[in-house]
Amino acid sequence: MICMFKKKKIELTILLVTIALSIVTIKVIMGVEPYIDQWSNKYVQVWNDTILFHIFRWVTELGSGSFITPFVLVFVVVYYWLFRKMAAGIWIAVGALLGYRLNHWIKILVQRERPSIFEAAEGVGYSFPSGHAMGAMITYGLIIYFLSKEMKKGKLRLGIQIIGVSLILLIGFSRYIINVHYLSDVLAGFGYGYLFLILWICLFNYFSKRFRK
Repeated sequence: MICMFKKKKIELTILLVTIALSIVTIKVIMGVEPYIDQWSNKYVQVWNDTILFHIFRWVTELGSGSFITPFVLVFVVVYYWLFRKMAAGIWIAVGALLGYRLNHWIKILVQRERPSIFEAAEGVGYSFPSGHAMGAMITYGLIIYFLSKEMKKGKLRLGIQIIGVSLILLIGFSRYIINVHYLSDVLAGFGYGYLFLILWICLFNYFSKRFRK
């Protein structure tokens, strides 16, 4: 009964995220500014050149390709050394790569200009959806999932989940705070990343069951 409840809850979340993403994406393609951007854009300039800005300027690096690529490679090696499971590590690496490619294709389709250019923080190219938010959701989400499966102690598992989710949120919102993305870009990045994450995990579990038979 509990498993059925969790499954229905996930299915409902997927449906709601898909509907919200469809509405926002169509609006942006049509050149209509989402309401959340109309409300939030006026606050961005307040943080410019503040301590908060400089803190998030470095937080955003944790979602950059130059950080995530070597981090994932090291994680795969460490994960195999600890748990002797290579398939999960490879699945994380491939998922992270495909997630960034998917983000690139969506950006080309939507072609939204950024609120400002910040080349040093990878704030170049098209804006929607945020690659950092989407990439963090996929990469760190997969790491959270596979590490949680290996943790025997509930408190340790909960700690990993809290730290991981906090990191994903901080990386995503850092893009809005340093003004290289609109808030809708960040939320859409989370949304697309979440849908990809669920699909990628389901595929892993499906293939794992097939190969065990």
